[in-house]
Amino acid sequence: MSSSIGIDLRRIKPLQLQGKMPIFRIGFQSLILLFSIILVSANRIDPAGISGSLVLSAETIQDEAVEEFSKIAGNDAVVLIISLNSSEEVDSQVKDFKDKVIAQGIKNIQSLHIESDELVSGIETANAIWLVGDELPKFKKIKEMEAFRLFLSRNTVLGAGGRVVHEFTASGIFPDAQIVLEDSEDIQQQGGKVLYRISKRSSLILSNRSIRSIGEGEVVIVLKESEFKEQKTIKLKPNGRGADLTALRFAAADRNGPDFPKKVISPPRLDKGSLIIIGGGPMPRLAVKRFIQLAGGNEASIVVLPTAVPDSMIPQSSAIAKTFEKFGPKEVTVLPGRKISEVDSEKYLNVLRKATGIWFGGGRQWNFVDAYHDTKALKLMHNVLDKGGVIMGSSAGASIQAEYLVRGNPLGNRDMMAEGYEKGLGFLSGVAIDQHFAERNRFKDLSSVIETYPQLLGIGIDEGTALIVNGSVGTVQGKGQVHFYDRSGIAKQKAKDYESVGKGGRYQLVQRKVLNLGEIPDQESKK
Repeated sequence: MSSSIGIDLRRIKPLQLQGKMPIFRIGFQSLILLFSIILVSANRIDPAGISGSLVLSAETIQDEAVEEFSKIAGNDAVVLIISLNSSEEVDSQVKDFKDKVIAQGIKNIQSLHIESDELVSGIETANAIWLVGDELPKFKKIKEMEAFRLFLSRNTVLGAGGRVVHEFTASGIFPDAQIVLEDSEDIQQQGGKVLYRISKRSSLILSNRSIRSIGEGEVVIVLKESEFKEQKTIKLKPNGRGADLTALRFAAADRNGPDFPKKVISPPRLDKGSLIIIGGGPMPRLAVKRFIQLAGGNEASIVVLPTAVPDSMIPQSSAIAKTFEKFGPKEVTVLPGRKISEVDSEKYLNVLRKATGIWFGGGRQWNFVDAYHDTKALKLMHNVLDKGGVIMGSSAGASIQAEYLVRGNPLGNRDMMAEGYEKGLGFLSGVAIDQHFAERNRFKDLSSVIETYPQLLGIGIDEGTALIVNGSVGTVQGKGQVHFYDRSGIAKQKAKDYESVGKGGRYQLVQRKVLNLGEIPDQESKK
C-alpha cells in the first residue's frame, strides 16, 4: 500500500531562552548573534528566506517606502514606531512617518522610545515596526531581546530608512547581506556576502525570498569577483522580475568555494545501480516496468518525491504511486515534505534507508535543490545507487539527476544557466540534462550551455522517451530520441552540434560516441 509521511508542526514547541540571565545592556549585533545561534543552521542556507518582509529605504522617510510598508502591513495592522535616538530631528521624523501611515488608512499606531518601559508590550503587540534614528536598537533586558526575536519570527514587516540601513549588514536580519547607500565611501565587499547598494529615492523590499525595488532611484546587487568568476552586477528595475534571495546567497557561497563545474570533470559513469531519465510527457510503459524490476520487483521499496511542484500542489498521495503499485512492489511511500525538519527527520530517513528505487516527479527543478541540498536525505539517495538500486525521474526529475543543473532559476525556466542554482543532485557526473526537448525546440538552448562549459556532455531528451543508464552506456526507450552534445566533435564540421539516438539505440557516455543509432522516428526530418 502507498503511504505518506509528514510532521505535525503543531507539536513542535517554540524555541525559548533557558535559565535566568542578568539585566544588562546588549548591543543589537550581540542580539542577532544569539538569534543566529538559536534559529539558523550555520551549515545550510534556508531556502525559505526570512519570515515576513523588510522595507529598507535610502532616505529616512521616503513616500514610496511608507506606502509599501503600509500596504504590506495592511489597514488592520498594529504599527510601532521606535525612536532609536533622542533629538528634535528624530521626533520630527517620527511625526512625519506617523502622519504618512495614517494617510495610508492605518489607524492603530504607537510610537515609543528605545528606552521606554512599555517597549516589550509594544513589540509583542505589533505586527509592523519602523525604526527611526541612526543606530540599530540596543536593548536593556533579555525580555526585550526575546520580544524582538519573536517579532522577527512571525510574518511581520520591519522598515527603516537612512543611515540606520547600513547596520543591517551586521544584524543578520537580512541574511548574507552587505548593505550600503549610494553616497557611501568605497566599501570592501566581504567574501560570501551579497552587496546591495541603495540609491537616493529608492527602496529595497525583501519579502521571504523575493527581492524588488521601488521608487525612482536604483538598487544595484553585486556578487563579488572570485578566483573563477568575474564580478556580477544586477540592476533592479521597479517593474522588472526582481531577484531571488536564496539564489543570491547560493551564488555568493559558491563564489567563496571551489570552481564549478570543474574544468576536468568526473566521467559520466555509474559504478553501481541504474538511472532512468525521462524527457517528460507520457511515460514509456517499458520504462516503468524496468524501474520496478531494477528496484527489486515484488521486493522493491519505492519512494515517490513530488516536491518539484509548488507548495499548494504537493500531493499527500499521487497517481504515479498508484501506477507503481500495480506492478507489485512490496512498498510505495510518498514523501511530500520539503522543509529540513521533514526531509531530515528520522521518519523520512528511515524510509530512504530502506529504499531500492526513487522517483523524482515533474515541476520546477529548483524545488528539489531547496528541499535536498546539504541534507542527510541526499546522501541516502546516493546510497540507493551504491546498493545497486535505481533512480528514475521525468521532466524536472530528469534534469535534477545531472551534475550541472539547467533551467534552475526560481524566477523563470528560460535561463539555461542560473548562478546559484547550477548544481544538480549529481547522480550522473559530468552531464547537463534538458527535457521536453524536440517538442519545445530546445536544441539551441543546450548548445549555449555546452559552449560555455565544453567539458560537459549535454543530453536532451524528447517527451515520452527514456534514457536508461547502466555503467557508462545509455540505452534509449520510447517514442522519441535522445540528443547528445559533445563539443569535442565540433572539428568534424557537422551541420548540427549534436547526435541523435532513437529507440533501442545506445550511447557510450564516457567515450562520447554512438554505439547504435536505434530507430529514427519520421518527425526527425521536421526538426
